[in-house]
Amino acid sequence: MKKRLFVLAMASLLAVGSAGATSLIVDGKTVQSDVPPVITDGRTLVPVRALFESLGATVGWDDATQTATATKGGTVISMQIGSQTAYVNGAVASLDVPAQTIDGRTMVPARFVAESLGAQVEWDAANDQVKITTGAQPAKAPAQNTSVSAPADGESRTVYITKTGKRYHYDSNCNGGTYIASTLAEAQARGLTPCQKCVQ
Repeated sequence: MKKRLFVLAMASLLAVGSAGATSLIVDGKTVQSDVPPVITDGRTLVPVRALFESLGATVGWDDATQTATATKGGTVISMQIGSQTAYVNGAVASLDVPAQTIDGRTMVPARFVAESLGAQVEWDAANDQVKITTGAQPAKAPAQNTSVSAPADGESRTVYITKTGKRYHYDSNCNGGTYIASTLAEAQARGLTPCQKCVQ
């Protein structure tokens, strides 16, 4: 009897959970993923690969730094698990809710990513849906606490890094170090952050 009640209770919980699940709609099509979007502190987090690919971005992942990277055209976005700092073409932006791991999947803030890639985002409360509309408008960083400007010449810009460092430099003599030349895109894909002394 107890076992039957337990099974019925679990079935009810699963039914309620799936009925109220948030869904992600991109250009009118539902994006399928094995982990549904979740709302955390008023922000909708969605599976990184499903979101990036539905927006036409290439997905990058650095397991060592736990950093997800989206690349689309000349726009590169990088977010590290647990960090409220993200980067859009090297420009620093603050996240209300950081990227995080839920049910074994990397989840990222839908609005931040979509708007950074030039899309428009709408929350449909009546249907529990995040609706994203892509377009030809130029990609831009969202209006959030931006304190460092990205270099004008984009992701192919030469930067300088150390083998074990966490930052990249625009000046090969910054801090008197010996650096290895790299591209901005490669440095960001590794989850490196810009040096505050020589950033331009």
